[in-house]
Amino acid sequence: MWCAFRLVARILPFKSEKVLSHSGPMLMIATVVVWLCLLVCGFGFIFWSELGSTIQASEGQTPTDFVTALYYSGFSLTTLGTGDLVPKTDTQRLLMLLESALGFSTFTLTFTYLLSVYSALIRRHTFALSLHHRSAGTAEAVEILARLGAGGELSGVQQDISNMARDLINLLESQNSYPALLYFRFRQCYYALPRILFLTMDAATLIKSALNTEKYHSLVHSTATAELWGGGQQLLVELSGSFLPKVRSKMNDKLEKVWRERYYQAVKRLRAEGIEIVTDLEAGANLYISLRRKWNSHLAGLTHYMAYNWSEIAPHES
Repeated sequence: MWCAFRLVARILPFKSEKVLSHSGPMLMIATVVVWLCLLVCGFGFIFWSELGSTIQASEGQTPTDFVTALYYSGFSLTTLGTGDLVPKTDTQRLLMLLESALGFSTFTLTFTYLLSVYSALIRRHTFALSLHHRSAGTAEAVEILARLGAGGELSGVQQDISNMARDLINLLESQNSYPALLYFRFRQCYYALPRILFLTMDAATLIKSALNTEKYHSLVHSTATAELWGGGQQLLVELSGSFLPKVRSKMNDKLEKVWRERYYQAVKRLRAEGIEIVTDLEAGANLYISLRRKWNSHLAGLTHYMAYNWSEIAPHES
């Protein structure tokens, strides 16, 4: 279904965002419809050969066509119990009871599933909106760090990083439990899952490569930073393994040049807030590039798969 939505979006580029934004809800509807249709058809095939013998009409001659079997299966599944077709043996009565129980369970499961998916979606939106405002709408991880450590004081930042890591781990578990969450794509770029992952992974990468290790040792080597880095890496790897085609990552000197320039700009921004940075900028830039190689290809693949442009996820790297 996602491939179909992407195809329609390419055919109608002027309505692509509107088309893609309907993919998640339509996928939910299709899931429920497929569940019900398969159950109705499955029991219908069982009942078809029994029409006119162990299943008979209450009045008149019993139709033996497949549509009648679907009708009998349908009112059994939905527990309507119209009574114009009646099971005559204990086996058929038990089968009708089984289908009714499955139908009741399916409707209950459907409501529970939909509520759970949309609850997880609200949590993802809350996290995305928090990152958006923390970066002052710039989609820059360095802006988050600079504002958290304004004045050069990073003593309380660890708790904020820990909160971000906890939200990211929750997102990871929600995605594992409800894979359909990936296909909820919204027009506002700050809700995009690749934007969330870009901000969190870039923040962890900058903490590891740009901050003065001696002064901010407790933050750079904290469990909060490790959790933020590890949670983002795991989510990217699992999404890549489950949804993305197997392609070789393409790294080139031009891309690394962009990363290096961006690193120097980030260092300049941190310095402006009085935050001490690494003494060896060249080594820091090399570390930043080395760490970024570990996650950028996964993120670029996810961005392409979700039909975003890279400029929508990382505007300052376009």
